[in-house]
Amino acid sequence: MAPFHYEQRRLENDLITLEPFDPSIHTRSLAEIGKQHPSIFTYTAMPSFSSEEEFRTNLYDKYIAHSPAECLYAVIDKKTQQVAGMVGLVSTNPVNAVTEIAIVISPDFHRTYVSSNAVGLLLLYALDPPSKGGLGLRRVEWQCHADNEASRRTATRMGFELEGILRWHRVMPIGTEGVSLSVDALEKRNGTVGEMPGRHTAFFSIVWEEWEEKRPKVVAQMERSK
Repeated sequence: MAPFHYEQRRLENDLITLEPFDPSIHTRSLAEIGKQHPSIFTYTAMPSFSSEEEFRTNLYDKYIAHSPAECLYAVIDKKTQQVAGMVGLVSTNPVNAVTEIAIVISPDFHRTYVSSNAVGLLLLYALDPPSKGGLGLRRVEWQCHADNEASRRTATRMGFELEGILRWHRVMPIGTEGVSLSVDALEKRNGTVGEMPGRHTAFFSIVWEEWEEKRPKVVAQMERSK
């Protein structure tokens, strides 16, 4: 496993723990979430999985294990001691001091304190200055399918600012045509077949110079969600 660009520290408060992902400990629980709740993949470009083998092969080994730009956490709900999902810092660039938060939470824990606290803990870690135990990054991003209203609401609730919509920003997996952009006209123009569908991406961010003002609001949101 490639080391993350920064220290991947265990993060926690009185409600949840973000445990650095350990394949031998957390794979089974995360694979079970994917198996029981395939709806979590509806709006995401992330490969779907419904077994431990698919989780390792399609996602972890391919995109995370060997990339120093990614760090993955298992989200542990302290009240139930269950794995509630996963969250990570992705596309991390230490030269530009930029990272992105990506999160997948089981529907069993939707509309609870879990998402707000998982995102909040990572925001504190990423944007607090080193003197306060943080990484002191300049910018944290949040990207989601432009039609994913739940994800957009979470971003806004946690203080992210919408920067705009990036059109045809990413491909989507085959089978997501119901929520994706049709490529029929593109294939006709290009003379191709089998093009993957696309999506528009909503781009949000929080930057360092507004963090001092936003930080108390993030902490308050974490507290309100108890």
